[in-house]
Amino acid sequence: MDKNIPRFMITDHSSDLKACLSKVERLSNCIEIANLINSELSIGKLLSNVMKTVKKTFAADAASMLLIDEKTGDLKFQIVLGEAGNEIKKIFRLKKGQGIAGMVAETGTPLNLEDVYNHPNFSPEFDKKSNYRTRSMICVPLKVHGKIIGVIQVINKLTRPFVFSHEELEMLVTISSSIAVAIDTAKMHKIILQKETLERDLRLAREVQESFLPKELPLFETYRFAALNQPALEIGGDFYNFFRLPANKLGIVLGDVSGKGISASLFMARLTSDLQYYTHLYPEPGEVLTQINKILYERAKRGMFVTLVYMVLDTVKNRIQIANAGHLSPIYSDDKGTQLLGHDNKKGLPLGIIPDVEYEQETFELQKNSSVTIYTDGVIEAKNTNGDLFDIKRLLKVIETQPNNPDLIVKKIINSVDKFTLSEGRSDDLTLLVFSTN
Repeated sequence: MDKNIPRFMITDHSSDLKACLSKVERLSNCIEIANLINSELSIGKLLSNVMKTVKKTFAADAASMLLIDEKTGDLKFQIVLGEAGNEIKKIFRLKKGQGIAGMVAETGTPLNLEDVYNHPNFSPEFDKKSNYRTRSMICVPLKVHGKIIGVIQVINKLTRPFVFSHEELEMLVTISSSIAVAIDTAKMHKIILQKETLERDLRLAREVQESFLPKELPLFETYRFAALNQPALEIGGDFYNFFRLPANKLGIVLGDVSGKGISASLFMARLTSDLQYYTHLYPEPGEVLTQINKILYERAKRGMFVTLVYMVLDTVKNRIQIANAGHLSPIYSDDKGTQLLGHDNKKGLPLGIIPDVEYEQETFELQKNSSVTIYTDGVIEAKNTNGDLFDIKRLLKVIETQPNNPDLIVKKIINSVDKFTLSEGRSDDLTLLVFSTN
């Protein structure tokens, strides 16, 4: 037996054990990051918690995440962890291609730098501003569906050899893929929640709006009524209403608030309440509009206004008094033919534009077998595939060919407009109110 050969081989496994424990710890941290990603849909909390764990996982002095602003294409600091975080956040954004982060966002290539000052793209400007010394860095893109949405930087390794390994770069690449998907998912979740909230608000606003429309049509022995309100969106700015007045008179209003959506609906709802009040204070339509205009001018914001027709129907004397605030002229039809009611020079401005306006009114006698149709511009401004308008001539012709029946007139107008706009569909609110003598 060779005496030069030792009887026992003594091997130091401590370094292998340390490497194994380090790997286990990193894997544990990766699992922790994965759990964070899967358990959090709030994007603010998600980014903050994930980056804190990333900084700990890689034993780094600092870590940051920059996301691309979809409007400008710039990189904006979202999360900055480290002593110089506040100073770096003041920088706020980088151009694509600017600095290491900008280069990675532009090329999509991960980088592992032992000394950033040796890289031609590194700008020491930020170190100077923040009194920070950047040394080692790993920087990887955040990519989802083939699109780069930002970058992650992990800066200055705190443990020997004070540089990041290739294994750590690959680990950060893997983590960044999950983070990018999580960011995209969180954004989609936020969009879905916003959509659901908006739809709920629109339904509620629609219910509020409908509550201000009359639930029943007026009942008179010598008159029949029909009405229809169809918003282009969930809610709109068109409205109509009836107001019971003394001496068998009936106030009738139909109008169109500028704009659509919730603001127009709320404007309309409050206006309806005002009309309910002032129609009982002032018997003449012109006086009512004069007073309402003053109120709306003081209240209106962002250029909102309303066009409307207000008339008082005397069911005993069979006549109507009309005041028009910049609205389309009503249509009168009897055995002699069909015509527009009211002179253009008697029309006033839409309500809410100028404070001191005196509104005029006109009086018209209603003959037997006659009807009056009030409508919004959604009828005559409906377009076909050629861009042609339904226009007033077509509307007059439709009414002229109908019997003296409000329900049939409304139905025929709607059918005619829908047929005219067959493939285009209606893009504006459409409201009709028709009444006729028996």
